[in-house]
Amino acid sequence: MIERIYLYLIHTILLYFYKKAYKLHVKSNVEQIQNNKLLEILEKNKNSFYGKKYKFDKIKNIDDFQKNIPFTIYENYIPYIDRIKNGEKNVLTSEKITMFELTSGSSSASKLIPYTDGLKKEFQNGIKTWLYLLYTKYPKLKYGRSYWSITPVTETENKKIIIPVGFEEDSEYFGKFEKYLMELLFVNPKDVKKEKNIDVFYLKTVTEILNCKNLRLISIWSPSFLILLLDYIESNKEKVLEKVNPKRRKEIQNYIYSKEYFKIWKHLKIISCWGDNNSSKYLEKIQKLFPKTVIQEKGLLATECFVSFPDTTFYGNCLSYHSHFFEFINMEDNKIYTASNLKQNSRYEVVVTTSGGFYRYKLGDIVEVTHIQNSLPYIKFIGRKGLVSDLFGEKLNEIFLRDVMKSLNIDFLFCMFAPKTDHYVLYILTEDNLLADEIDKKLRTNFHYDYCRKLGQLKMLKIFKLTENCEKEYINYCQKKGQKLGNIKIKILSKENEWDKIFTGFYK
Repeated sequence: MIERIYLYLIHTILLYFYKKAYKLHVKSNVEQIQNNKLLEILEKNKNSFYGKKYKFDKIKNIDDFQKNIPFTIYENYIPYIDRIKNGEKNVLTSEKITMFELTSGSSSASKLIPYTDGLKKEFQNGIKTWLYLLYTKYPKLKYGRSYWSITPVTETENKKIIIPVGFEEDSEYFGKFEKYLMELLFVNPKDVKKEKNIDVFYLKTVTEILNCKNLRLISIWSPSFLILLLDYIESNKEKVLEKVNPKRRKEIQNYIYSKEYFKIWKHLKIISCWGDNNSSKYLEKIQKLFPKTVIQEKGLLATECFVSFPDTTFYGNCLSYHSHFFEFINMEDNKIYTASNLKQNSRYEVVVTTSGGFYRYKLGDIVEVTHIQNSLPYIKFIGRKGLVSDLFGEKLNEIFLRDVMKSLNIDFLFCMFAPKTDHYVLYILTEDNLLADEIDKKLRTNFHYDYCRKLGQLKMLKIFKLTENCEKEYINYCQKKGQKLGNIKIKILSKENEWDKIFTGFYK
């Protein structure tokens, strides 16, 4: 009882600070806030090298900005980031670059994203509003502890970088005082973030969360990460139970052997994780394991920016319009729209300008506007625009392939398309009987793919049936490439062509 009162008081203090962000969110004018956010970023960085190059001081409104500042992608920033890495100041921002954060490297090698205190505050604007809404909707969370994703620190190849690389844990997004309070609420083992031995990392992590009887919130990125933690418990029952304190061990050992995980944490209210289509199968699996727990899908977050968060007062994920300045490229007419004039049911590519030094940055994420409430758009992630496989001009993209799999009406736990010399391979974990020619016909509804098949440039699709260890094999491979464990996202399309050497399985 004393611990619950103690936890309630800490949560109450945190939510007192977060209420201000929530009030701004519900009372502000979207158009006005977005205009002010843009001018604030430009004013703050007008004396940087980039600001002088593009004459930020001459820009007075959104029209000026769009006429004079070009769209950018990550590659445009590499020369500037190289200068920052070597210690040069005032390159992209007038504000000091405090650190670099690594991307997950989902479509290419890992990238370094510069972070300033201003960018961290922009992330906090979204995170604080989300947490205030979450704890208001589910007040019993205040009486318990939380597990927030911590993954092993990724070592960078370039040891000469002067500026630190990588957040060690999610609490780093907060200010020092809030970080201190949050660490009082977390069940994370203190030394696990620097653990290089992955087996020891898993053992320390699962021991800590198993010891916590009053776990109420699990916040992770990929739902597959939670599955991995549970699989580790299942595969190492005796070793794990030896580490759990004796009293708690007696309470939970039967549940571990029977895989009744929901009985281990009887107060678990929320599991927050990614929920887009590539993660949906894992969400279904988690919901079966925790039938009484609410699975809340996270909004759209990237290493570069905070785009949206779940709104518990209204269905869907709302744009975090206090975070950054947003533009949207309509996928049909290619016209540019601001946040206050989007159209419901339309799809857009997200473009963002942040205090971290990225200006009119094409994020590559495609979203669909599901609702508009008081001029505030609610959006859902559809897929990646930039992830296209193109051996001979077939131009297969993630969104199309996801629609193909949805149209088949089959049950699968994992699937991924990848090119292989002169054909594509579908790597899939399923008990259903699949016919390669049936799936190939679906692919041929794509004009460019069909044309390449007619010319004989592409042979018919092949199917590679996977074993139950495919998720672990996929994640282990991604880790070896330098991606952070908890951030690895299962994708439906890979441009790499050697997966049959990585996965265990067989060609059908």
